[in-house]
Amino acid sequence: MPERIALTDPFKQIDDPTGSGPFRFKRDEFISGSCVVYERNAACVPRERGVPSLTAGPKRVFFDRVEWEIITDTATATAALRNGEIDWFEQPAPEQQMLLARNKNVAISLIDDRPFTAVLRLNHLQPPFDDVHVRRALYPAIVQADFMNAVVGPDPDGFLTNVGVFTPGTPFATDAGLDVLTGPRDVALARRLLQEAGCRAHKMRLIGPTDILACAALTQVAADLFRRLDFDLDVALTDWGTVMQRRTSREPVDKGGWSALLISFSGFASADPAGHPLIRGNGGQGFPGWPTSPRVEALRDAWIEAPTFAAQQAVCADIQRTVLDEVLFIPAGGYFSRTALRSDLTDIVLGFALFWNLRRV
Repeated sequence: MPERIALTDPFKQIDDPTGSGPFRFKRDEFISGSCVVYERNAACVPRERGVPSLTAGPKRVFFDRVEWEIITDTATATAALRNGEIDWFEQPAPEQQMLLARNKNVAISLIDDRPFTAVLRLNHLQPPFDDVHVRRALYPAIVQADFMNAVVGPDPDGFLTNVGVFTPGTPFATDAGLDVLTGPRDVALARRLLQEAGCRAHKMRLIGPTDILACAALTQVAADLFRRLDFDLDVALTDWGTVMQRRTSREPVDKGGWSALLISFSGFASADPAGHPLIRGNGGQGFPGWPTSPRVEALRDAWIEAPTFAAQQAVCADIQRTVLDEVLFIPAGGYFSRTALRSDLTDIVLGFALFWNLRRV
């Protein structure tokens, strides 16, 4: 980003988006919630050598213009892709993937070869989840496969269970402390533990989106679970933009606050302590949910300062044990996100929807 923007106060929202380097953001054509337009940045010269990998390597641009249409109705987006009205549908539902796969002009592929990780985030500032015993009581009722089936269907190749704090298959993934999620599942036990913790039919609010496929499905599973656990549950479903605003509230539930939400992260975002947004115990300065954990903060510093890779792995095992013990969040499984695009598009860069290196053949 330009220096004038990089020097913006970190507590002030950037109000001058300029693009990604290879592309320029067209502010004059931006329609909030409807369309985002980028044009090729002729001043950006990609490096000559290297292999494109997420945001690393050469960023070659083969399109002069990209129009990112926000189509909230997935059936409409599916029809538009089938008819050639759009080139790429980022996240079709499993049943829509099966429909699109029958079209010879559409290709279904992984958008990332690493699994996305789903998590249940609890509000540590307000009852009932300000009590660690209440948070721990949820563990026996968490069935990761239930959450994953809702997101990608029952195909076992599409999801992973026994998922911990770090992205499965990456160097810092570990099974340390994971027995709280891999032991026998027992909703009745969870109800009894909640009662022993003094949590009886407590009022809580679950917030979630209607317009983000994975998070919407995860939220529905969580709503059913909290009802079976006898919470006095209010479910507030809105668009994702409203969810992001609402999750910043630190007020009690009766004043518009929230108790829990379900979110998912790209595989690279939860692969190590430096990038994982939920491995922080810095209270009000952290990600919504705001847990305070001096132990996690100390371990994160220890990981950064660890002299060897083996030492880093050992610290990550301690981080996972501590995160699960203090219940900074609850892992809900991992899933592979598939995307759909016109079959004449090639060289997609894995990770998420990236427009450089993508070309038409």
